[in-house]
Amino acid sequence: MSHLHRMEEQTRGSAEELRRAVVIGGGIGGMMAARVLADHFDEVVVIERDHIPPGVENRPGVPQARHLHFLMKRGLMVVEQLFPGVRADLLAAGSHLLDQGTDFRILYRYGWSPRVKLGLELITFTRPLLEATIRRHLLPHPKVRFVEGFEVAGLSSRADLSAVTGVRIVPRRRGEGESEEQILQAELVVDSSGRTSPAPQWLESLGYAAPEEAEVDAFWGYATRIYQPPAHIAKDWQTLLVMNRPPYQPRAGIIQPIEGGRWLVSLAGVMHDYPPTDDEGFLNFARSLSAPDLYNAISQAKPLTRIWGYRRTSNRLRQYDRLSRLPQGFVALGDSVCAFNPVYGLGMTLTGLEVEELARCLRTSDGGRTLDPLAFQKAVGKLVTAPWALTTGEDLRWPATQGGEITAKVKLLHWYIDQVIRLIPQSPEVFLAFQEVNHMIKGPESLFRPRVLFRVLKQALAPAKAAPKTLPVPATVHAGAEARTSTVTLHR
Repeated sequence: MSHLHRMEEQTRGSAEELRRAVVIGGGIGGMMAARVLADHFDEVVVIERDHIPPGVENRPGVPQARHLHFLMKRGLMVVEQLFPGVRADLLAAGSHLLDQGTDFRILYRYGWSPRVKLGLELITFTRPLLEATIRRHLLPHPKVRFVEGFEVAGLSSRADLSAVTGVRIVPRRRGEGESEEQILQAELVVDSSGRTSPAPQWLESLGYAAPEEAEVDAFWGYATRIYQPPAHIAKDWQTLLVMNRPPYQPRAGIIQPIEGGRWLVSLAGVMHDYPPTDDEGFLNFARSLSAPDLYNAISQAKPLTRIWGYRRTSNRLRQYDRLSRLPQGFVALGDSVCAFNPVYGLGMTLTGLEVEELARCLRTSDGGRTLDPLAFQKAVGKLVTAPWALTTGEDLRWPATQGGEITAKVKLLHWYIDQVIRLIPQSPEVFLAFQEVNHMIKGPESLFRPRVLFRVLKQALAPAKAAPKTLPVPATVHAGAEARTSTVTLHR
């Protein structure tokens, strides 16, 4: 008898007593959702298409897992609240706790970031390490079960279609003990299956409207390789980030320390300017960035892996919050609702905030018994609104971008954010305000408060200065015994 059948046998005849929730997707968002659901339901079943690897390994269902991932300070706070000890476990496994100001060296459009302590920490890691660490904390929970190797084929519902009553699941491969579709009953179904979620089609099959979708694609692509850092390298950073410069310098790159004393190096290009995945092309792309520091560093380092490419980077928003009705017992969160361009590093942190909202809704709805799906989706929509405007606004700076519209409001936002970024190299206070928004500690409206607004207006009213064609690069990088400080010409 399969694990799933045993579960159904154990609960048969006691459906009225046992309250079950189902989470679709066993990734980071799904595991966070399962943890808050376990405070209110007798059983939480996580349906995962993959078979979960026993250790810290990549899995097929997360094709972007080999690339750079960020958990901003606000996201780290949520994870630590849900799973106390995850932060300590990550550090014990070799992750790095970095301050966004003192440990990062960032080349913005108008110069390097100031070196000041911001108190905005983030932990560096590989995605498989974070997943495995959270899973290790979740699995011992007596109310949580994983069903692996199954995918959801649709939703089951009441005869009058007013409420979802569970999910229809099938094994991904034959010969795994089950061959036919089964129904797993549930009082609440949470979709956290990612940007390719078929939930809109599931809703249509029940007679509900699918949410409208918006997509903005600047055609980013990136490539990643892991390196062993050189034994002796003079540097004043733990993370080095060389940004691109819209609309004419489409290339960027980052070196991030990860567990095992290694570097994770990602190169990115926009408007189809994809970084190559061969050795020579990868290095030549790094050499073409707006500063030589990254190339100088990795040209001395030892490659430990092949180069992996990734190009599924559009911003996609499903507007569940604008629907007129939803069935009881079904909600969606994370990338199933809004999948951002991964280069902005917002996804996991924003999903954490959505899970916090789910926890609040469960507390105020008698443990989910009276949960209003539309009210929840509207709350998620509010959380998504500002990050969506900022990220798609940045992608709309590139002429080749498809989707979205450059309205007067977008143009004003472009102008204002450009003024803020222009101030960063000379103003630690503006740098802090900007990064507080990135870390989701404060909302974007904080950038319009007096401490930033007055500086922006003062700068805007000053005589116009042309953007520099060259930027001094104060970071000193040793090549052998010779150190050099360089000036680089930005590509137009």
